Amino acid sequence: MGKIKVLYIVSTLRSSGPTNQLLGNISNLDKDKFEARVLTLSPDPANNRRDDFIAANIDLDSLNLSRLQFQLKGKKLLKRYIDEYKPDIVHTTGVRADIAVAKLGLNSKHCMTIRNYAYDDYVAKYGDIIGKIAARSSIEAMQKCKYVICCSKSLKEMYSEILQQELFVVQNGVGTIKFAPLDKIERKINLRESLALPKEKTILIAVGSLIKRKDPITIINAFKKANKEGKAVLLLLGEGELMEQCKSVADSNVILKGNVNNVNDYLKASDIYVSASESEGLPNSVLEAGRCGLDMILSDIPQHREVFEGHLEYISLFNVGDERGLIKVMKSKIMQNNGLINYEVAKYIEDNFSNEVMSNKYEEMYQLMIKR
Repeated sequence: MGKIKVLYIVSTLRSSGPTNQLLGNISNLDKDKFEARVLTLSPDPANNRRDDFIAANIDLDSLNLSRLQFQLKGKKLLKRYIDEYKPDIVHTTGVRADIAVAKLGLNSKHCMTIRNYAYDDYVAKYGDIIGKIAARSSIEAMQKCKYVICCSKSLKEMYSEILQQELFVVQNGVGTIKFAPLDKIERKINLRESLALPKEKTILIAVGSLIKRKDPITIINAFKKANKEGKAVLLLLGEGELMEQCKSVADSNVILKGNVNNVNDYLKASDIYVSASESEGLPNSVLEAGRCGLDMILSDIPQHREVFEGHLEYISLFNVGDERGLIKVMKSKIMQNNGLINYEVAKYIEDNFSNEVMSNKYEEMYQLMIKR
C-alpha cells in the first residue's frame, strides 16, 4: 500500500490554538507513510501562520472564497476539489469546515477534531441566539461524521451525553522545543530585561482571549488583593471584548500586553501561570506554561485536572469564579516564590503532551479508519 493521503480542511490559517495544533500534528507525521495537504476555505487574515507551514514544507492550497462566496458556491467547489485530489482521509477542524464536509456525506473517510464544547463556547462567543444556532449546526455535523475526535477525555465525556456514535480522543500537544524551560535562572533575568519586565518581582501570567469564559476580571481583582505589598506583577497576553473592562480595573502592577508573537518568551520570563477558565477543550496555554516550568494556579475544571491526571500535586486549584479562593492561592504562591524553574513539570508535559505524542496518536487514528 502506498502513502495514506490526508487532506486537512480548515477555514483559514489564522494564528490560533487550533492552527498551532494542526501545524504540530502535520510536522510530526511519518512522511514515509503519510502525504498531507492543507486546504483553507477563505483567504487568511493578517495575523496568520501560513509562512510557518511553508517553512515546514507542508503542501498548502486554498479555495480563496469569502464567507458569502462560500455560501453561494463553496459546497460545489469543495466537492470538486476533493474528487480531484482523491484523499484517503479528509480531516476537518473548525465549525465551518466540519459543517461543509459533513454535508458532502463522505462518512467513512471523514474525521473531525473537536476542540470545544459547542454550547459553552459558541454561546459565549456569539450570544444566546446565534450561539445556540451555531452549536446546533456543529452538533448536527458531528452526528453525520463517523469519526469524531475530541481533544480531551473530558470533552468526550461531555459529548457522549448528546451523541450516539463512538467517539475518539487525541489529546492536544505542545511544541517542546519552542516551549522549553530555560537552563539557568540567569537567563530568566536576562530575558526579563529584554522584555522590559521587572527583574526582582514575582511575575504571574495569564494567556488567552479576554472573554467571559476565560474570566480575566476575576484574575485581576484577585491579584490586586493578593498583591497589597506590590511584590508581584500580573501579565495578561491576549485581546478580546473585555479589554476595556480589564484596563478599567487594572492597577499599576497589571500589564495588559494584547496579542504578542513571542508568547514563549513571556512564559519563560514568568514564575506562575494563572487560568480562571470556566470551560476548555484541552488548554494549549496550560500545556505551554507547564512545559516552560511555571508554577500553576488553575480553575478546578475537568480539563485542567485531565492535564495533570495522577499528578495534581503539580498544580494549585480554586473553584471557578471563586475570587476569595484565588486570592488565597495567589498570596501563598507569591510568598513562596523563589524564582526557580519547575523542571519536573516541564518533563511531565514533554513525556505526555508533546506534538510527537499527539501526531503518533493521529497516525493510529488514520490507520484505524483505513482498516475499517
